[in-house]
Amino acid sequence: MEVKTVYENPWFKVTKNGLFHYIEENGSDNGAVIVIIEGESFVFVKVNRPAHSDELIEFPRGYANHDESSKECALRELLEETGYVIERGSIEKLGVVKPNTAILASTINVFLAHVSKEEQVQEHDSEVIEIIRIPISEMKQKILSGLVVDGISLSALALFWCKYP
Repeated sequence: MEVKTVYENPWFKVTKNGLFHYIEENGSDNGAVIVIIEGESFVFVKVNRPAHSDELIEFPRGYANHDESSKECALRELLEETGYVIERGSIEKLGVVKPNTAILASTINVFLAHVSKEEQVQEHDSEVIEIIRIPISEMKQKILSGLVVDGISLSALALFWCKYP
């Protein structure tokens, strides 16, 4: 079967493989999402998601730069989106997720970081509307109520709860 690129921009390309189309996101295979725990709470960010015409609550995440490992990406996203600075050895890889296997060729690495208020050394970047802290004891109810609906964050939480039930 012929595989060809039918559209491309700086962030992704659409590939046609026979009858099927899928999206390949630049840098996603080294990208990362980071589950953050501060004390007894998960730390999320509220971001604008134009594709859904909404502001959503998600764990920080992003694409890797060309020369960056997924762990380095996680640490950079943690700093940019929340202002926390932690040591490289302070994060743990929980696993990987494939967020939409029907149309995305992406694999995103999932990390866990325990942070303290003292490690928050700067404000979040302009992409983030605000930082949201949700007590761990209330997280499942917040999911059931529809407060957190982002598939990547929910997948990251599933990996976390599998490892730390």
